[in-house]
Amino acid sequence: MAADNLAQFQVLLQGLLSADNNVRTQSEAAFDGLPAPDRVGLLIQSLRKNDVPVENRTMACILLRRMFASSFEETWPQLPPEMQAGVKQELMNAVKDETMPTIRKKTCDAIAELARNMLDDDGNMGWQEVLKFMFELANSQNAELMEGALHIFTVFPGIFGNLQNHYLEVIKQMLGQSLQFRAAPQVVYEAVKATSAFLIANEKENHMHTHLKDLLPHLIQGVADSVEAQKDDSVLKCLIDLAENTPKYLRPQMEAIFPFCLKLVSDTNLPDSWRQLGLEVVVTMSETAPAMVRKFNKYIPLLVPQVLAMMVDLEEEEDWSFQDEVEDEDTESNAIAAESALDRLACALGGKTMLPHIVASISQMLQQEDWRYRHAALMAVSACGEGCHSHMELMLQNIVDAILPFLSDSVSYALSLFFLNSWDVLKIKVGGVSLSVM
Repeated sequence: MAADNLAQFQVLLQGLLSADNNVRTQSEAAFDGLPAPDRVGLLIQSLRKNDVPVENRTMACILLRRMFASSFEETWPQLPPEMQAGVKQELMNAVKDETMPTIRKKTCDAIAELARNMLDDDGNMGWQEVLKFMFELANSQNAELMEGALHIFTVFPGIFGNLQNHYLEVIKQMLGQSLQFRAAPQVVYEAVKATSAFLIANEKENHMHTHLKDLLPHLIQGVADSVEAQKDDSVLKCLIDLAENTPKYLRPQMEAIFPFCLKLVSDTNLPDSWRQLGLEVVVTMSETAPAMVRKFNKYIPLLVPQVLAMMVDLEEEEDWSFQDEVEDEDTESNAIAAESALDRLACALGGKTMLPHIVASISQMLQQEDWRYRHAALMAVSACGEGCHSHMELMLQNIVDAILPFLSDSVSYALSLFFLNSWDVLKIKVGGVSLSVM
């Protein structure tokens, strides 16, 4: 195959996309056998020609990014300096000229990976043009181009290297105006991702978090907008990432975050996965910054009933008692997610904070005719046992007395699940002492 034959190269790309292992293996060998300049040149040509099939152009982007990520040291030095400059320029031109969002995004991925390799060990950026390019796109007022700049920054938030402090105010302005770009929600969502990535990449730089504190209200609003739109849960996941890595940054907006998450958890019209993500924000903050969360303990009496309500979200399988083997519970179910959350909350915040509200709720649940409430209440005792053990020890006899009557529960399904899943309840461990209730 002639290396400069673009038409034949398209056949090779199709082979790389083939479901046939033999065809794909042969194509991979042919691709790897091309000299680096030919390989890179043909990939750039494939990306830039609009008459090339979309799947081939997409594959060209992926291969370029993969090459920059995994074999840069072997490939890039083989390119003549003028070709290296040409590749950089063509990638930037591709972002500006591209009409297909998916290909533009993958081109931005390739740019970010190339930029990562242009940063030396001392933080010197060897591709200064890419920084100017990002600012140009971010200030363009063109939603698609703004999104491209933000995506590059999301993928590689360290792109400014040792010039980061010098550009910090400009970075803040770029993120701030993007977070408030109401004309295009997708720009706002990408700005949330970029801001989160930048904060997390600089999680130990307290001065930077202080400098960027004004962005937080707009970031929270962007997350709320994404939940309302129900299109991209990765924006909500950014809030979880911030709670895990930079919880103190969130503190000024806790009065907004807590009600937002509680509303999210309680909204039964939302998909279960979104409700669980809302709960995960609070649980993660409780684990990473328990003292901070305890200062907002007025929300705990509102949170606990919502968690227990999710634990009630069970369905009875009529033939369950006739099955020879018990299948694993759906790990994505509300009941399982909520039970795990209650366990983690109890361990993170402790019995003094959690137990009074758990006891108040389960006392009522145990009196319900619906077996699901009784089951959820019993499972809640099990779930909070580890985190609340020192406080439960003081009321151990009361707990046992409350549980014993349910050993003769009339609903076998609830009782059987209780036996299978909650030996912690039937054999309560507190302070190293086990008290059997059977």
